[in-house]
Amino acid sequence: MGPDGRPDAAPATPLLLADQPVVALPYAYDQLARTIAKAPAVGLTLSDPRLTGANWKPLAVIARPRLIEDRDGAIFAEHLVTQELRKYPPARALIDSPMLRREHWWYVPRLLILIEPDSATAVTAVAARREPSDLLLSVTDGIDITIDTVRPEDTGTEQLRLTSLTGRALPDGAAALLGHDFSVPDFERWTSWLTRGQLSDGFLRVEERPERTTLEPTLTLWQRFRRQRQLERACRRGLNA
Repeated sequence: MGPDGRPDAAPATPLLLADQPVVALPYAYDQLARTIAKAPAVGLTLSDPRLTGANWKPLAVIARPRLIEDRDGAIFAEHLVTQELRKYPPARALIDSPMLRREHWWYVPRLLILIEPDSATAVTAVAARREPSDLLLSVTDGIDITIDTVRPEDTGTEQLRLTSLTGRALPDGAAALLGHDFSVPDFERWTSWLTRGQLSDGFLRVEERPERTTLEPTLTLWQRFRRQRQLERACRRGLNA
């Protein structure tokens, strides 16, 4: 949940630190990391079956977040960098060797968000999102947060009919629908979109719609260069702040 009590959502690359789920955000996302850390509860969901192993199962974890500032990147470099290089290929252009890490030193420091479940019951099964239209739903009544995977149906009005992919009844409350797509297998294009509104009796009354709901176009060489420069400037600003 965000500071306004409404649910929020964003895609991330989950890693493991001493068998505990963690998200390692570069300092370009300083504000996002601190907002997440202040939330009373967060949900981590694994529901995209692409690039997964044979034993993979979709699940959701409702937990408390805890922020660790790894300003020199020591924890990240020792315990997490290999996982990130394997799971998030764009990082290979920046930190795939000690030489690259020295050159792109601003990308090594991380804001580590540890996901700490209160109990075993905090882990629940969800259905995999196998169709492009399948979305991740977050709902809150102001106290508790519920996560599920859903398939929306446009009713032709300002409402979406949502059907749980797990077959569950959906709760009422403030809701956010997260869509996410990426280019396979390079992850060079990574696009997410968010729809917000009020959920009641399985219908979402839409209050905020995204401008884009599809994967962004392929970048030109100049656009790739600009994106990296923007990332570097944002990381430096976050570290200086």
